[in-house]
Amino acid sequence: MYQKALPHLALIFTFLLSYSCMNNQDSTPAKEGAWEGCVIGMYPENGNETLPTGNQEEIDDFEAKIGKQIGSVVWFPTWDDEFPLEACQKLHERGIIPHLTWEIFWPSEDPNNTRQTGPNGYEGFNEVLSGKHDEYIDRFAEGAKAFKERVLMRFLHEFNGNWYVWSGNKNGKAEGGPEKVVEVWRYVVDRFRKVGADNVKWLWVPHGPSTDLSTEAWNAVANYWPGNDYVDWIGLDGYNFYPQDPWGGKRPLRDFDNCFRKLYDDCAVLGDQPMMIAEFGTGEFQSDEFDKAAWVTEAFQKIKSEYPRIRIFTWFNINKELDWRVNSSPASLQAFQEALADPYFISSPY
Repeated sequence: MYQKALPHLALIFTFLLSYSCMNNQDSTPAKEGAWEGCVIGMYPENGNETLPTGNQEEIDDFEAKIGKQIGSVVWFPTWDDEFPLEACQKLHERGIIPHLTWEIFWPSEDPNNTRQTGPNGYEGFNEVLSGKHDEYIDRFAEGAKAFKERVLMRFLHEFNGNWYVWSGNKNGKAEGGPEKVVEVWRYVVDRFRKVGADNVKWLWVPHGPSTDLSTEAWNAVANYWPGNDYVDWIGLDGYNFYPQDPWGGKRPLRDFDNCFRKLYDDCAVLGDQPMMIAEFGTGEFQSDEFDKAAWVTEAFQKIKSEYPRIRIFTWFNINKELDWRVNSSPASLQAFQEALADPYFISSPY
C-alpha cells in the first residue's frame, strides 16, 4: 500500500510545489514592457482629487465609453504629498499600473507653480542637492517600497520645455541647464535605491515639438539623458493644439508624426528601454486636412504599425486648455472605440 501511494504522493508534491512557486512570483512581467501590444492608459479629468481618495468612477466611466478596460492611470502628486499607498493598492487590485507624475513643487507655498527662478535657477533644485529634502524623499520612497508592486514614477517631466521650474530652460539654459536637471534626477533616484524601492520604475519624459520649446542645440534631449542605469522607461509627451491655444496664440496643425516621430527617433538611440506615450491628445477641430476623429484613427494606426517600442499610451482625458476628451464629439468617440477595438490595444498586462 505504501509503495502504491508513492506515485500519487509525488504528483501531489509536484503540483503543490508548482502552485507555491506561481503564487510567490511577482504578478508583473519580469522585464519592463515585456508584453505583446500596447496598454491603454488615461488621465481622469479630476484624477488629482479623486484617485488619492480611492474614487474610481471616472475610470469606470472612461472604460464604459471606449468599450475596454484600461491598464494604467496617471495623476500628479506634488512634494506636499505622501506616497499614495491606498490608491495604488486599489488600482493594482483591478490590474491597473499606477503612474505617478511626481511634481517637484509645493502648492501649499505656491498654489499655481509660478515661483520665479533666480540667478541660481530653481531653489527647489538647490534645496534637493543640499540635502534639505532628504527625509521627505526617503519617506516617499519607503511608501513606494511598501506598495511592493510596479509603480511608474514620472519625475521632472517635460524638462526640455520652457514652462516648468524644473526645466533646463529655467536652470541655466546653455549654461548648465540640462546638467542641473540630470544631477537632480540622479540624486533622487539614488535615494530611492538606497532604501530598496526597486519596484519604482523611473519614467524619463521629454516633450515633442512645441512653439514653447527651444530648438537650440543645448536643449537637445540627449543632453538630459541621465544614463541607462537611471531610466526604466522612456516616455514621450505631445499635443496637437490646433488652431490656437486658450491664451490666443496661433498653433500649427500637428498630426501624430509631427508630434512624435522625431522625438521617438531621438530617444530610441539613447537606450533600449521600453517606451510609452506618457501624455497626449488633440483638441476637437476640423480643417481641410483633418478633423479630430481622423487624427485619432491615424494616431492609433501609427502606434501599432510604426512605433513598435511603445508599450503604453496615456490619453489626457480632460477638458482643460482644449477639449482633449475622447467624447468631445460623437465622431471622435466613435473613432476611439473603433481604434481600440483592435486587440493590439490591451487592458491589464498582468
